[in-house]
Amino acid sequence: MIAPADPRVLESWPPELAALPFGSPEFKAANARLAQEDQDRCAPFARAMPTWINLTSTTVCNLRCFMCNQFLDPDSPREMMDEAVYDKVVRELYPYARTMQLSAFGEPLMTPKMDQKLADLERYGVKLEMVSNGTLMMKESRFREQMLRCLELVTFSMDGATRATYNSVRTGAEFDEVVHNISRFAERRLEMPAAQRPKMNFNYILMRRTVAEAPKFVEMVHRWGGDQIVFNHLVTFHPSLKGESLNYCRAYANEWQDRTREVAKALGVAISIPPNFADVAPKADVPAAPAASAAAAPAAKPARPCGPPPIQCWFLWQRVYIAPFGDVVPCCLAGMPSFGNLAKESFAAIWNGKTYQDYRRHVFTERPLGKCKTCYLIYPNAELAGAEGFEY
Repeated sequence: MIAPADPRVLESWPPELAALPFGSPEFKAANARLAQEDQDRCAPFARAMPTWINLTSTTVCNLRCFMCNQFLDPDSPREMMDEAVYDKVVRELYPYARTMQLSAFGEPLMTPKMDQKLADLERYGVKLEMVSNGTLMMKESRFREQMLRCLELVTFSMDGATRATYNSVRTGAEFDEVVHNISRFAERRLEMPAAQRPKMNFNYILMRRTVAEAPKFVEMVHRWGGDQIVFNHLVTFHPSLKGESLNYCRAYANEWQDRTREVAKALGVAISIPPNFADVAPKADVPAAPAASAAAAPAAKPARPCGPPPIQCWFLWQRVYIAPFGDVVPCCLAGMPSFGNLAKESFAAIWNGKTYQDYRRHVFTERPLGKCKTCYLIYPNAELAGAEGFEY
């Protein structure tokens, strides 16, 4: 029998949850319905708790990819999640959640005490998601079969479909070894009963050196029997990355994105890929603005699109990221601030605190707050983000 970590939460439960056994599948299903309803009506106050949790269980990675903040910032911390924070997440969030994703900011298979963490997932009926570089997948370990039982989705991050290109991006990895690991996993998952078979997705970063290999990568994923490929543009958050940005070779980018769509359609591979650039003129560096004179009229600010975006944000109502020392962050956008800290207050107090409610209230208006202003969900390309600048 699972009991609430703080019995006072019972006082704030809506009737739909109060009538069900705490932490049961029915309880989780009711929580998910409430979360979806709150998201659909953009409610500032969330009646439900998150259905999906990301735990930054480790920021340690075994690779040194040139476009990663850990490589670009030598002072980027290498941390493991504080055990007290982890225990609090388990007590306060696991009874509501359906899915937990191990670290998206490090290699999740480098998480310490994996067998214990997998046991907690099984005890609370929570499924596992991972975004992995594939270098450690299917290696012999005491928890491998336990992991396969818990696993709901694994997303392999690969950039390039040839050894030369892939190895030039994923420094420290070996293309042939990763391909072998993924091939073994693809075979193993097909041996599992269909109802227990984890999904297998792929992330692929589009940049100058990788975009022309995207069609060939679709063919690779088709052979593996993958479920989906998500293509995203390189985010140029550091000056050293600018030369790889497709924003500066737009016609070339459009050509290879179109070829990728054609191959995916022919093979029946599901993909998500950014829209083509509408303006294919080479993009020059933006010159510094001249000093304004006293008589000069202020430049008109371009109108911002607003209202429901192509993909409605689900993070503010259904998902949460927990950092190693308890910081609660709403989503994975670089630079998103912490909305509170679990070492100082309960998650329920943070989840419906002023910051969360303000962000929910403004996210689909003309005045979204913070990094929501240039979110890739609301503005899927730089032309829509306009002068406010989605960086890629």
